[in-house]
Amino acid sequence: MKIAHTLILSMSAAVAGLLVMQSCTSDPSGPGLEYMPDMYRSQAYETYDTSRIGKGSSSLLPVAGTIPRYDEETLPYYAPYAYPNTNEGYEAAGLQLSNPYTASETILKKGEYIFTNFCIHCHGEKGDGNGILVEREKIAGVPSYYGPTIKDLPVGKMYHTLYYGKNNMGSHASQINFEERWAVIRWVEKLRAAGLGVGTATDSTGAQTVKDTTSATSTAATASTK
Repeated sequence: MKIAHTLILSMSAAVAGLLVMQSCTSDPSGPGLEYMPDMYRSQAYETYDTSRIGKGSSSLLPVAGTIPRYDEETLPYYAPYAYPNTNEGYEAAGLQLSNPYTASETILKKGEYIFTNFCIHCHGEKGDGNGILVEREKIAGVPSYYGPTIKDLPVGKMYHTLYYGKNNMGSHASQINFEERWAVIRWVEKLRAAGLGVGTATDSTGAQTVKDTTSATSTAATASTK
């Protein structure tokens, strides 16, 4: 009985030793001997290697129309936008897009906050194109919200510009989300309506254009009395 027990232990040790030796391989990138490796280890591919699934490279692009899914905080930054970054897309956005948010106190407050943090440095506190970067001559040609190119700009074109950028202004799609873009547009509309920067408006070339409506009215009134 003792001999049989010793024989079983010896055979077990021999099998274990054989398995250990078989697990060792001269290929440094090989995993050695594994039990049913396909059950828990996926097939590895080299970057841009030919895939066994379908045709082409192992690094495939997402299918058309794929929407990235993140958490609730980051998803609004990547909301679908149907208009391409072209002149045609810019014009179509101007004709078809409308602001889905009303000018409520909450939206205006949020718009003012976004404007102060992202826009005021170039466009100025009043939206007259005389921000601190313009005053310090770090950038030129910032249009005024009261100038001829911006005063009647449709909200859809504003949104398109925020999303893609235009001329010297870069895209803000990764900095402000869907709601924040429309909120800051509401704030810009409020600035335009208030006319706070009318007397110091700048055109798209950065040149000041004086539009003092009070002086113009006084001159016209004086002329009419003569």
